[in-house]
Amino acid sequence: MPKAAASTKPAPYRITIQLPAADPAAPAEAVTEALRAAGVSFEVEMIERIGASTPKPAPTVTPSPTVTPAPAPR
Repeated sequence: MPKAAASTKPAPYRITIQLPAADPAAPAEAVTEALRAAGVSFEVEMIERIGASTPKPAPTVTPSPTVTPAPAPR
């Protein structure tokens, strides 16, 4: 290990991994086993199923209120 890397203080990171051909019964099992075998300390925050080519949803836009004139006086 290079000396520069050895002297740095560990910091937490969040990594997103997409598994396009994962087993639906255990979608992250292979990744979990590999990380454990490598001695990597980790925790799983969330496992989320996504569509094969689902684009990210567009941000929702709140429509402006409909303006309606007041009724005529009686």
